[in-house]
Amino acid sequence: MHRAGLLCRLASPSRINAYRSASSNKSPLATSTTQTRKNSTAVKHEPFLNGSSSVYIEQMYEAWLQDPSSVHASWDAYFRNVEAGAGPGQAFHAPPASTLFGGGIALSGFSTPVSSAPSPSSAVNASTSVQSISDHLKIQLLIRSFQTRGHNIAELDPLGINSADLDDTVPPELELSFYGFGERDLDREFLLPPTTFISEKKSLTLREILKRLRQIYCTSTGVEYMHVNNLEQQDWIRRRFEAPRVTELSHDQKKVLFKRLIRSTKFEEFLAKKWPSEKRFGLEGCEVLIPAIKQVIDSSSTLGVDSFVIGMPHRGRLNVLANVCRQPLATILSQFSTLEPADEGSGDVKYHLGVCIERLNRQSQRNVKIAVVANPSHLEAVDPVVIGKVRAEAFYAGDEKCDRTMAILLHGDAAFAGQGVVNETFNLNDLTSYSTHGTIHIVANNQIGFTTDPRSSRSSPYCTDVGRVVGCPIFHVNVDDPEAVMHVCNVAADWRKTFKKDVIIDLVCYRRHGHNELDEPMFTQPLMYQIIKKTKTALEKYQEKILNEGVANEQYVKEELTKYGSILEEAYENAQKITYVRNRDWLDSPWDDFFKKRDPLKLPATGIENDNIQHIIQKFSSYPEGFNLHRGLERTLKGRQQMLKDNSLDWAIGEALAFGSLLKEGIHVRLSGQDVERGTFSHRHHVLHDQKTDQKVYNPLNDLAEKQAEYTVCNSSLSEYAVLGFELGYSMVDPNSLVIWEAQFGDFSNTAQCIIDQFISSGQSKWIRQSGLVMLLPHGYEGMGPEHSSARPERFLQMCNEDDEIDLNKVAFGGTFEAQQLHDTNWIVANCTTPANIYHLLRRQVTMPFRKPAIVFSPKSLLRHPLARSPVEHFEPGSSFQRIIPETGAPSENPQNVKRVVFCTGKVYYDMVAARKHVGKESEVALVRVEQLSPFPYDLVQEECRKYQGAEIIWAQEEHKNMGAWSFVQPRFNSLLSVDGRQTKYAGRLPSSSPATGNKFTHLLEQKEMMSKVFDVQKSKLEGFKA
Repeated sequence: MHRAGLLCRLASPSRINAYRSASSNKSPLATSTTQTRKNSTAVKHEPFLNGSSSVYIEQMYEAWLQDPSSVHASWDAYFRNVEAGAGPGQAFHAPPASTLFGGGIALSGFSTPVSSAPSPSSAVNASTSVQSISDHLKIQLLIRSFQTRGHNIAELDPLGINSADLDDTVPPELELSFYGFGERDLDREFLLPPTTFISEKKSLTLREILKRLRQIYCTSTGVEYMHVNNLEQQDWIRRRFEAPRVTELSHDQKKVLFKRLIRSTKFEEFLAKKWPSEKRFGLEGCEVLIPAIKQVIDSSSTLGVDSFVIGMPHRGRLNVLANVCRQPLATILSQFSTLEPADEGSGDVKYHLGVCIERLNRQSQRNVKIAVVANPSHLEAVDPVVIGKVRAEAFYAGDEKCDRTMAILLHGDAAFAGQGVVNETFNLNDLTSYSTHGTIHIVANNQIGFTTDPRSSRSSPYCTDVGRVVGCPIFHVNVDDPEAVMHVCNVAADWRKTFKKDVIIDLVCYRRHGHNELDEPMFTQPLMYQIIKKTKTALEKYQEKILNEGVANEQYVKEELTKYGSILEEAYENAQKITYVRNRDWLDSPWDDFFKKRDPLKLPATGIENDNIQHIIQKFSSYPEGFNLHRGLERTLKGRQQMLKDNSLDWAIGEALAFGSLLKEGIHVRLSGQDVERGTFSHRHHVLHDQKTDQKVYNPLNDLAEKQAEYTVCNSSLSEYAVLGFELGYSMVDPNSLVIWEAQFGDFSNTAQCIIDQFISSGQSKWIRQSGLVMLLPHGYEGMGPEHSSARPERFLQMCNEDDEIDLNKVAFGGTFEAQQLHDTNWIVANCTTPANIYHLLRRQVTMPFRKPAIVFSPKSLLRHPLARSPVEHFEPGSSFQRIIPETGAPSENPQNVKRVVFCTGKVYYDMVAARKHVGKESEVALVRVEQLSPFPYDLVQEECRKYQGAEIIWAQEEHKNMGAWSFVQPRFNSLLSVDGRQTKYAGRLPSSSPATGNKFTHLLEQKEMMSKVFDVQKSKLEGFKA
């Protein structure tokens, strides 16, 4: 209920009935202006009914309805009089004297009989009692202020230099003077409100209230949760921090914590001793991170989670791999040696590597799988990849609420506040097709970013404030209090299990060295690092604590230190015996079973039987009886049926046949991106909406067969970076799936360039990680301006790993040449021009014996172009993906008469077909479509060139000369043709800084100029031509 609304109702004659009416969703009738004025006057007789206290009165009234004894006796009397129908100013009467509030008046559980007006003899007592109630409300405000802002004065910085919120002032509402209290009031006793759990008693002295509030909210833990707009969740958090003794650990738990601190601390010390001049991005200053992660895993494992996917930056990564994942120490230490790799791949630096380990969790006695996802130096880029991987693992396991699968994301303070992908990833939290039902975020808050002071790296008080947007509880904790860290980790795991929402643990720490071990931090942070040099490690401090408490003795400490030291020395000796490194030891998503029974040089067929084609199209062009379909879509579905009859299938049907056939074969298909359900250009319509019933939809591709796989088609948030990263992570889990991300327009993918550059194009080379992810990038010059024309093919082609020269003496065409090319490439780049070819390409992504990303420049106008159609025969057995579509018209019948053979790719082919007819050169110019640009189809290009021996060879493109495929194909053509003494020439637009003109007239003029170059005719010959 709205607080102001309750306040008005409690101050009006019919307030209880109105309150109940509002609680049952029945709106009370509005009162007249006259009545409102009377009520406003009457409220003056009840001065405690003011806006600032309304929330407490509301909560007390709700508590009183459940149990009248749960509130102060004066409030019991007040609410009883309200129930009896007392008017404003009449409900409150001074109860008999009591000393509970120290006001010298008694309180009874019974209300004074209602009278028409207060008697003069009760005026003094009434005034005193009003003051008592006012003081009582102030105590509630004080408690609420500590709950809301206590974290602002918590002792979070282990160095004692900074305030974690960058503000050294004390909020006035945390001072007693703010409420008019002083030393004289400290021993007064006050009733505790129902919104706190600081005591098992119903009342405490002000002194004790302050002591407990400060201990809970203002010591080494800062609990930030009052922005969570849910009373149940707020109370849940209060109970886990306010309840007495709730944070205490047993002696055994303290010993486990101590041993984990030993491993975390001594591992870094050992590396520093053995390799003092190596960069390792150690964890010194935040050693408690290892016990923290392990505690999260322990607690979550006990609660049922058995698969953990971790994303993290480079700092502390080796320590996590060693002490959380338990990657063999010798394998880790061998990364410091200069050893030759024994398998494929270029490898990556040791602090970027991932791993996947299955082991027994000794605390829960359950088997767990822990995967650390490999990632680049681009901080936070791995976040959506991890979330996508978790979502996929849960999907394939039938774990709808992610009860058994969980993400743990580690962050640095500067990156968490500064990188936009963090917010993009948070925004996926509650989206139906993207949610992982809660992630635990752990921030290693160094209080510095490389050399940048936090006051220069963020505008918000905390580095974690981005989490407030989505209602994350945030637990700030001083790393020098490891026990507090353990409690926070337990609460975080329990929160995630209970509410399926994200939670943030902010480990306020420091960085003992510079950005890396070779960096000098004193240049820029001299005072901070003078203090750091004098600061004991968390292990030393905790060792003193457990010795003083009698938890352990000196002999126990010595034995544990010696034991782990011996483990490290033994691992070092074993590492010296290793003579090579294996990149496969660092796979974060192993697919061993997938590769075992497949011939890497055999490409299976992709055609399907005619009856299967008929069935899929029939389903794709129908809808259930009683479903109220839009009339326009009725025509669309009838059009699909007609295309089948006419044996002329369009792009939408080509897609549907690829998806539908795979689904019937048990292959999961997922299509994600902005507006993909309908399609940006309204061609797809995979989700049909009932026009009369909201949220009633029908997906025909999920209604093909009883045992088919699930088809997920989902409109994404307006994000490219996070969503593409998510789909990449999703594609890493199961190779027997087809995962597709479609950009709204091709050039919008440039906001996801980090995922493309650092993960998709180079992931297999760096991390031996394969992915069959497909990127559909709408591309084509149609006069739509600079941002809606080019998908920037030149960028993708530039990142291909293929050599631009070919030695025909060392290469044999035919046989396994095509399969070998696909096996060796880092990704496939294609620009298909027929529905059948996109169909075969998508199916090939799944039938191939390995996985490669596919960059597909998809069409816009071709979606409905009358020539961009395919007959049913091109989908049937015996058909396959065509890397090149040769000329099939008159030039192919008389190749000796051909003067020019023009190679091109994409939509421009259809423009050139129209222009060729317009200028009357249908028998002189052969048009050849290169459908697969990379790997480059050398064998088929050579075949076409030699077919037209006397012809001039031209490369034509609609993109500007410094863009498109020209710079990629030119050296390949010339290398291939050099043995025949031939070269290729360019025909197309001139170089430009902008991808396309925004002026329609200029666009048409450029099209004509391009066609005049392609066909070697005067522009006057193209008068009246329109592409």
